[in-house]
Amino acid sequence: RISAQVARKAADDVTAQTGIKRYVAGAMGPTNRTLSVSPSVERPDYRNITFDELVEAYKEQARGLLDGGVDILLVETIFDTANAKAALFALQMLFQEDYAPRPIFVS
Repeated sequence: RISAQVARKAADDVTAQTGIKRYVAGAMGPTNRTLSVSPSVERPDYRNITFDELVEAYKEQARGLLDGGVDILLVETIFDTANAKAALFALQMLFQEDYAPRPIFVS
């Protein structure tokens, strides 16, 4: 949250100086867990995290960025589409419950 607040202040300061609106993007990076691939070659059906646990982790990450004042959310560097789905689901939940929707970019 603090980093987002610092970026928000810097963007607002430049906007005030130039009259040109500046935007703050908050990056939500990958986790060290994956839903699609087992961490154990001996147990291909095993997963060390659930979809719901990932959703909660992404919600926590997003709350800090949103509370810090970001305008855009970047769900980035996620190689597992199931993890990306969990991140997007977390954002959808936050937008329905507590926060105004923001643009989302995914890479």
